[in-house]
Amino acid sequence: MKLVVNMIMGQMMTALGEGMALGRKCGLDGGQLLEVLDAGAMANPMFKGKGQLLLSGEFPASFPLKHMQKDLRLAVELGDRLGQPLHGAATANESFKRARAAGHADEDFAAVFRVLE
Repeated sequence: MKLVVNMIMGQMMTALGEGMALGRKCGLDGGQLLEVLDAGAMANPMFKGKGQLLLSGEFPASFPLKHMQKDLRLAVELGDRLGQPLHGAATANESFKRARAAGHADEDFAAVFRVLE
């Protein structure tokens, strides 16, 4: 259960990071983007809390990035053993691996944003 939940959470974080990066590059205000997300069908506590970290650029660890990457890796391995394709999880894992390699392993898992923007 933990691997499945964390796998989903890791993919959600990469989706938020990519969306925030794209939005900011086209001139959207990050705070307004978070408000729109919070007002619609995609509203969730993780986007609300972690989105603020993306805006601030500060990533104090509540769940270290290295642990999220480990769980993504384990979920992908489990999928491989069971013959269950996990394309999104594998892609998210690669982003988290890049963030670890860039020195963000001990920051919050939202720091994956640093390699997505």
